[in-house]
Amino acid sequence: MTAVSNLFRTTSADAGAQSDRRRWIALGVLYLAIMGYARWSTRRQLDEEITKARLEADRLKSIIEEVKGYEDKKKNLEEKINLINQLKTNQKGPVRLMDEVSKALPDLVWLSNIEVAGNQITMRGKTLAIPAVATYVENLKRSPFFAEPVFRTLGLDSAGPGGSGVYSWEMNLTFKPSAALANTAGGTTSAEPTPAPASGKK
Repeated sequence: MTAVSNLFRTTSADAGAQSDRRRWIALGVLYLAIMGYARWSTRRQLDEEITKARLEADRLKSIIEEVKGYEDKKKNLEEKINLINQLKTNQKGPVRLMDEVSKALPDLVWLSNIEVAGNQITMRGKTLAIPAVATYVENLKRSPFFAEPVFRTLGLDSAGPGGSGVYSWEMNLTFKPSAALANTAGGTTSAEPTPAPASGKK
């Protein structure tokens, strides 16, 4: 009887110990499952945030590229406008130069050649009367667009009857484009040229 009781106690103790082990094992498995799910959930959340961040970065990149495209177009447009304005400004000088040179010409004087190097001008021409060339020089002096003209040469090409003939002349002068542009903008006109004195003998 005693042996049977002892065996029963031993069997009951072993059963209790096994039950405790099963509970601990179950708790361990449950803990591992919970920790695994938590890590998986955290990783999934991080992946979603990374995906959202990449999508937002792509969206911002497209916006930045669009803005950059507008800025490039604006820059190109401004460059074209500046070029057009510069061309307009550059055209005013030569146009005014030719206008003033032509308006200052008196009778019996004409131009045969004009050379322009920067603001320095060399003019060559013909005349039928030396006083007419002097009048041309005076007309140029009166113009606000030219510095002091320098007369270089005057020579007889061919003599005619009674001392008349054709003379070649050359002079240098400096053009003032700033004065031309200012007068063009303000609508100011140059002084009227003096007519050439009558030539010939009475």
